[in-house]
Amino acid sequence: MKTDVDEIIQIDASLAIPIYKQIVQSIYRSIDSGTLTKDDLLPSVNKVSEKFSLARGSVFSAYNDLRAAGIIDSIPGKGYFVSSTETKQNKRIFLLFSTFTPYKETLYNALINSLPKTCSVDIYFHHHSAKMFDSLISGQAGYYNTFIIMPEVGAAANQTLALLDPRQTFLLDVGFKEYHDSYAGVYQNFEDDIFSILMQSKEMVAKYERLFLVFPEGLRTKDIIAGFNKFSKSAGVDTTTEVLNTINIDNIKKGDAFIVIDDNHLVDVIKIAKENKWKLGKDIGVLSYNETALKSVIGDGISTVTTDFAAMGRSMAKMILSGKKEVLENPFVLIDRNSF
Repeated sequence: MKTDVDEIIQIDASLAIPIYKQIVQSIYRSIDSGTLTKDDLLPSVNKVSEKFSLARGSVFSAYNDLRAAGIIDSIPGKGYFVSSTETKQNKRIFLLFSTFTPYKETLYNALINSLPKTCSVDIYFHHHSAKMFDSLISGQAGYYNTFIIMPEVGAAANQTLALLDPRQTFLLDVGFKEYHDSYAGVYQNFEDDIFSILMQSKEMVAKYERLFLVFPEGLRTKDIIAGFNKFSKSAGVDTTTEVLNTINIDNIKKGDAFIVIDDNHLVDVIKIAKENKWKLGKDIGVLSYNETALKSVIGDGISTVTTDFAAMGRSMAKMILSGKKEVLENPFVLIDRNSF
């Protein structure tokens, strides 16, 4: 029998989750961990209220929720006790993406299809707005018990993420360098990914006189530039390398190769190749970020470097369902269709 309040209930007033829901979640965790077992007494309403300086109504609300769920019961004169250890709550998942794109649709579908129907998932978008990021998390946190976040990076985002219980929070896709020490999740390691792929593809790179990384202004995954520059210093090839924000059509010549992130730049390169009757993968090279079905059928196919978005969705679902907190670096691969 456990009666130490601190052992059973954890309250953090800085979280955006209402106090009574923190009490409910604490009881569930204590049962799942074996701290509480069937027929164990819970701390009294007065004891919890005094310990955490809470209104008694908050504690009553939590205990009433647990009683309604069949987890606890009470006996007059004795108090509340654990009546059932069948605590498997349905997952109410808050899913926050930055934007919705074809490859994120692949991720989303893999995640949804890997979760049981007992899980409910609501998806939101912050559109890289720190204000929207904060507003959505602050406003919605109390309605969910699991959080999957594609985060922003920076001091403001750190403060917003701190509103969530890290035990129920999982990060997705971005933020490996900034957050992997603090949050479980399935991440891309943008710097190491592009560096490793290019090092494995040195023979391809060496075919070209110049190699350009076209990195659009405003893009936040600047670790890609770090990985590209690391390759430039380490590769030992004669190819000249440079980072561009956009493609200047007048400066392109035969023997150039491009790593493009924005699909509009991919279109630019393909148009230029057609106008000059240059063969992709021989006269001019193009390597596109993020696999989509369309890239497999454009022309003779476009070579891509991409994380496995379907694997990312499946891995996240597995982590959520198992309760095992991990930091996973998602697979990153080159799909060679001879355009590079």
